[in-house]
Order: sequence, then structure tokens, then C-alpha cells
Amino acid sequence: MKSRTYQTFRANRMKFSFIAERKALFIMALLNVMLVGLVIVSLGSGSIDIPFQEVVAALFGFGSDSHQLTIFTIRMPRVLLGILVGVGLALSGAILQGMIRNPLAAPDIIGVTSGATLFAVLYISVFSATLSIQFLPLFAFAGALLAVVLLYLLAWKDGVSPIRLILVGIGLTALLGAGRTFMVIFSPIWQSSQAYTWTTGSLHASQWMEVQIIAGWLVVLIPLLILMVRALNLQAVSEEITIGLGGRLQWQRAGLIALAACFAGIAVAFGGGIGFVGLMAPHMARKLVGSSFGQLLPVAALLGALIVVLADWIGRTWFAPTDIPVGVFTAMIGAPFFIYLFVRMKK
Repeated sequence: MKSRTYQTFRANRMKFSFIAERKALFIMALLNVMLVGLVIVSLGSGSIDIPFQEVVAALFGFGSDSHQLTIFTIRMPRVLLGILVGVGLALSGAILQGMIRNPLAAPDIIGVTSGATLFAVLYISVFSATLSIQFLPLFAFAGALLAVVLLYLLAWKDGVSPIRLILVGIGLTALLGAGRTFMVIFSPIWQSSQAYTWTTGSLHASQWMEVQIIAGWLVVLIPLLILMVRALNLQAVSEEITIGLGGRLQWQRAGLIALAACFAGIAVAFGGGIGFVGLMAPHMARKLVGSSFGQLLPVAALLGALIVVLADWIGRTWFAPTDIPVGVFTAMIGAPFFIYLFVRMKK
């Protein structure tokens, strides 16, 4: 008798199967439809508005040359980069919240984003005159990884506990933020304005090369995350259960936090300091499909993509000709959301 609650998927040749709730599958399908609709709206909006049917025609290669040029050269890289950045930030936040077992955990709360932005500002202030702008993502990614190494070393005491990770992370975020501000203050005015725009989080002037690089990283990281879903589910329950079932607690934590750093680092490297997406998307996904990470992760990724693309569309079109950075709108929503979670946990 088939279950009305769960759907089973089997690949007999690969000896692979998994079970998903029908409700979760419906929500994933709905979010995909919403994302596709938002992408089409975003591609048609700008200084030159393109009707919905013309956008669809251009996507299938039947539109006018001018519309195809506008969509595929200017708008499509920006929209796709927003999707990939949102996916990276959301998955990073979901990993951290599960591992630390705290809904307030996020890459911008425990220092990962601050490490990336500090090194990006260092590049803009010191090396931008001598090195190509293509090195900026590399610097940001290195800063995220360095922040994670510092976090792990400072939080280590006969192992790493979740509460120590988040407390040390908050202090590390403040320290790295102070260093970033110090460099911005003592930089020339044109470098300061460039650094400020980047740290706020912006998808302006996105290029296909950036989309290809971040997509390549996600193609490698997402399968690794799938392999660690079981470990993440165990980490989210308790340390005793993880050890009792034969899990190598500290090795799993090290691997999961490295994955979270990679997702956040590559997202921040190309999207800038877009805050609170890693906080909001996993929490919203948990409300929709529960805490099982086999379902939570894809839903969080879709929600992260929706949040970033929607915020970028608003900043690009509602206040034209001014292009407001996407991080401004995610912070306007995310800061009250953080306060709400904090008050709720206190109660």
C-alpha cells in the first residue's frame, strides 16, 4: 500500500533510494515556479522594460536582437549570480544552524562573512592598483577560510562545543569588522567608496565569468554536502547520539564547518557582504518542511535564491536610476528577523 505522506524514489542500478514527504516535494515545486516567475520578471525590468512574452521568446531564441542582447549580456548574468549567491549563503547558514543547534547561527554572525569582507577591503585598499580586479574574489574566499580557521582554533578546548563556537564567532565578527572599518577610514576616498559598496553587497556589473566560477564551485560542494547529510542530521540532535552511533564528532564538525565556510566564502566573494540570507532562509525552510536536512537543504537553497533575486530586483527597479545594493534590503528584513528570533529564544 502506497503512503499518502511520503514518496519513495529508487535507482536500482545505482543501488540508491530516498524518501521525501509529499508536502516537501510540493513546496519545492512551488518555490521553483515562483523563482522562474521572478527571474522572468527581473529579466524584463530595467531602464528598458521588456514585455513578459518578449522575455520568454528571447529565452527560446525567438526575440529581437536588441532584447536578446539586453537579456543575455546585461541582465541574465546578474540574475543567475543572485541565484547562486543566495543558494551558497542559505546552505552555509543551514549547515551552521544544524551543527551548532542554534537558529541564530549564520555565516555573517560567526565571522565568516566578516573575514571575507576584511580581505576584500584589504585588496581594494592595498592591491587594487597593482593587481587585476579578478583577484578580488580570491582574496575574499581566502578571508572566509582564514576566519574559520581562527574560529576553530579559538573555540577549541578538548574539542569544539556549539555554544563556544557561536560565542567566539560573535567576538571574531566584531574584531574583523573593526579591522575593516579601520582600513576604510584610512583609504583614499575613491577606494573607500568602492569598498563600502562591496561590503554592503551588490550584484552590479555581474559577468558570465563570475557565474561560471561560482557555479563550478557549487557543483563540487553540493555533492559533498549530500554525502554529509546524515552526519548533519546527527549533529543537529545531540553529541551523545552522534558518538553512540559511531560518528566521529569532531571530524564531522570540522568537515561541516569547512563546507559552510566554502559555501559562504564563494558567495561573498562574488556577491559582497550580503547579510542575513543565511539566517532567514534556513529558518523559513524549517517552518515549511521540518528539521530533516534531506528536505530542509533544498528548500533553504530555493528560499535563499528567491530572497537575493527579489531584493536585487527591488533595488534595481524601484529606485531607478539609482541602483541600491541588494544587501541594504536583506539587512532591512534580516535585522528585525534576528531580533524576533532572539526575543523568542529568550522567552
